[in-house]
Amino acid sequence: MASQVVPLQSQEIEYLQTDQSALSREIAHKNEQHQNKKRATVQLFNEKDEEVNSIVDLTIIMIGIMSGSFTFGYAITYLTPSFDTVFDQIDLKGTKNEEQGLFSAILPIGCIVGAVSSHFLMQILTRNQTLFIADICGMLSILSLVPIREMILAFRFMYGVCNGISCIVMPIYIKELCPQKYYERFSVMAGFLIGIGVLVAYIMGLGYLNSDLRGPNTYWWQLMFALPPVVFFFRQLIVTVIYQMDSPISLLEKGLQIQAKNVVEKLYTQQSVEQAFLKAQLRVQYNEEHREGLTSIFSQKHRTTVAIGCMLMFIYTWCGIFAVFSYSQQFFASMVDNDLTLNTIFSLLLGISQQLPAYISKFVYGKWGKRTLLIFGLISIICCQIVVIGLSYSDDKAVVIIKFIVLCLFAFVYALTVSPICWSMTPEINSSEGTYFCIISIFVWQLFMLYVFPFMLEGMSMTGSFILFTILTFLCLIFSYFFVKETKGLNHREIDILYGKGE
Repeated sequence: MASQVVPLQSQEIEYLQTDQSALSREIAHKNEQHQNKKRATVQLFNEKDEEVNSIVDLTIIMIGIMSGSFTFGYAITYLTPSFDTVFDQIDLKGTKNEEQGLFSAILPIGCIVGAVSSHFLMQILTRNQTLFIADICGMLSILSLVPIREMILAFRFMYGVCNGISCIVMPIYIKELCPQKYYERFSVMAGFLIGIGVLVAYIMGLGYLNSDLRGPNTYWWQLMFALPPVVFFFRQLIVTVIYQMDSPISLLEKGLQIQAKNVVEKLYTQQSVEQAFLKAQLRVQYNEEHREGLTSIFSQKHRTTVAIGCMLMFIYTWCGIFAVFSYSQQFFASMVDNDLTLNTIFSLLLGISQQLPAYISKFVYGKWGKRTLLIFGLISIICCQIVVIGLSYSDDKAVVIIKFIVLCLFAFVYALTVSPICWSMTPEINSSEGTYFCIISIFVWQLFMLYVFPFMLEGMSMTGSFILFTILTFLCLIFSYFFVKETKGLNHREIDILYGKGE
């Protein structure tokens, strides 16, 4: 569906009555001078930081939109402690390894389907309408509670479709809705919400320490499966029903100027409304003038930033810790001689380790840039991987404890650096099309990882698996050193210029 954009001058007259406004005279003057040229920027002369009506309301809205990151993290780990109990209640049609691989892989398959469909949904729907479609799919996943193999697979697939759409829409939605001065702090929050999802899944997994909650006649796994649909319900309640939010830019692109103005007025103070709305109009006009198809991501202009985004998504999945999170019970079983209590405690402590960075992040991100943190994180992860490889040759209890501590340090560094940077830098440096392609790539990496890792552990052992992870992380470090640039303190236009995409 073609976007409908009212000419800038007529919008100003009809909605803002800006014939006496200094800002609007400026835009009208620029529009008159450059009516036959593409707009090079969406910046205003003498632009001031916009002030919001309530930072509390803004925070609730941003967390509400990004709550899909929580369910993304929860999806990584909630199945692994439930495998044995679920498998006791359904009829399997293959070996245990094959069924574990299938039940794990069906989620990223759904994610890929959801991510691909989001491209077409966003062409005809606003950001919030697209998110609503995702949440409907997510709420339907409540039917995975039925203890039938095919039902669980089908509605775990629906959970994946929801995650796929949500992960595409969320970063674009946040980028379009969040004021520039708050964007960096909210964009990195996605990584930490993923961490919270991982931790909550591990905490709920403690229920399996009670023998009454394991086996063929228990309900605990159904409580664990029921949490994501509840989150999707509350996201719609907060964002759509209570705050009635949407992206002003996507509303303007669909010709809904009044609704876009209403959203801006809800977010910004009276003194900032005019400037914020004009910038949204300029962004729509800029997007129309510079509109590029999906194939443009392979052009020289976008090739570098798309490659960086795909690399970030790759190392997010293939540095090793994602595999440990996804199969923690199976991974730690060999380390603790199948001691369920110690296995569960190890999993919980690992989850706590990857959540701790949330409480020190404000002291780190204010001083260090994303590139610096990324390089530091990759070097630290390589060091942890090498130590794990060295310690894997011994089964001594003291060595096992040291190896576990190193894995906790690995998880801490990963959650402080790679995870939040992956989700904040990718949309920051890429166009909507580039972000879309990069996020699809993470689901492809995850699909491959979730299916093959049980066989890697069986055939290559922990040592061989971590040798592969170390090689891959080192290659990503080299790529990052030469191609990733520092964006600290830069706005979206300056970042485009930094990567040779601005005018």
